[in-house]
Amino acid sequence: MRKAIKLFFMCMLLLFMCSCANQGENRLPDEEGTETADESVNAVCPDLSQIRSICDLATLECYYHNVAKSVKEKGEGLTHIGEKERIFWIEYSGVAKFGVDISKVNMQTDGERVVITIPKAELLGLSKYSFTEDSYISSDDRMINKNPITAENQTEAIAVAEENIKQLFAEDDAMLARAQDNAKKLIENYIKQLGQISKVDYQIEWHYEENITDTSD
Repeated sequence: MRKAIKLFFMCMLLLFMCSCANQGENRLPDEEGTETADESVNAVCPDLSQIRSICDLATLECYYHNVAKSVKEKGEGLTHIGEKERIFWIEYSGVAKFGVDISKVNMQTDGERVVITIPKAELLGLSKYSFTEDSYISSDDRMINKNPITAENQTEAIAVAEENIKQLFAEDDAMLARAQDNAKKLIENYIKQLGQISKVDYQIEWHYEENITDTSD
């Protein structure tokens, strides 16, 4: 009987020790320790390199169709007697890419206040154009002394047309504003997500390197 009572008390003691140990493992750090579980989440601040990466990706692509027109002059000298001046047209397609210069994007933070300086968007470049033989039209040539239009003539004609369309795109304020807004919206989304993680209500203040109409809501 005594052995049974002794065994009973030993079992109760072991259960008590295990219960104390579990309570010690699950309790929050005391005042001498670090922060409690609710206070251990550190604020994640916006990072300039990430914002510049976003701007690098936040491009606006515009498909365009253009026509290059040129004249192949008749040659000079005895060997070109009878040649005819020829006019030709080439229809071709390409892609224009708009975006902001990431090297000009800057950011300053002051607590929950985030000040971002963003430049006006610009034309970043045109993709390689494409056209088919069906897109090529030319005036008639003479039967005898011909004045052929070469591949070099075609390339030169398109090069001139591309320079003209670059100028048009560079002055297209509506397209530039859309490209800038795309970058802004992606940056705002990035900072908003950081705020949700950190439980910080970041307030964004936009500064512009050049004056441009702000079409964002």
